[in-house]
Amino acid sequence: MSAEENNPKQRHSSVTFKEEDKKPAQRRGLSKRKSLRDSFIRLKSLSFRRSGGNRGADIDTLRGTHGPDFEGYATITRAGGFGISCDCFGNGDDKKEKIVLIKGAYVFVFKKETDSAPAYAVACAHMKAKTQSESHGIHHVTIESALGEVEWELGFEQKGVAKQFVDAFRKQAAQGEAEIVRKRLGHDKLLKKRGSVKYAESVAQKKLEDQPEKKKNVLDDVAGVEPMIAGC
Repeated sequence: MSAEENNPKQRHSSVTFKEEDKKPAQRRGLSKRKSLRDSFIRLKSLSFRRSGGNRGADIDTLRGTHGPDFEGYATITRAGGFGISCDCFGNGDDKKEKIVLIKGAYVFVFKKETDSAPAYAVACAHMKAKTQSESHGIHHVTIESALGEVEWELGFEQKGVAKQFVDAFRKQAAQGEAEIVRKRLGHDKLLKKRGSVKYAESVAQKKLEDQPEKKKNVLDDVAGVEPMIAGC
């Protein structure tokens, strides 16, 4: 038996060398892809700023390479008080299905797939998503403030999709709140995020301004009416 056969480590040394030799090449490949992705995000960011928020934040860009935390179709309307509005899921252009996408601690609303930027964004932090009763085959979800006031009303055709939205919203709301606490404590430098998530957050800060106005609460109008005095 030869010395090479007596030494298993020596017999497989060439294989070990090849495996180790691949690692630097793999790292270079990953570094190159990250560099290309960062350049892509910078170009999109520039387009977004120059257009005043009208371009550079299409669905594919916000999805990123790892995908969104949630994506689906739903009706979504701005609410205005406690409980679901009686006309929430009626007819009208604002009741048409939109594309709802959650990326990081924000919900992005697109009117159609080809939009170059979301119509508006909704923050998840300090908000709660709750499943409501089904009505006329539509599965309702509300987004409520910490005080229980309904801010947004959504309608999903499928119960499973509604649940996925609620689960993703709750998870991202918790992460968003934890991040706010870290920033207050001065630990924001410890936060590590993918480039697509960082970009989505910057888009959201602009698109929060484009939310539709909150509906006036009917109860406010009732409370403001002076009681009628008998005999007047």
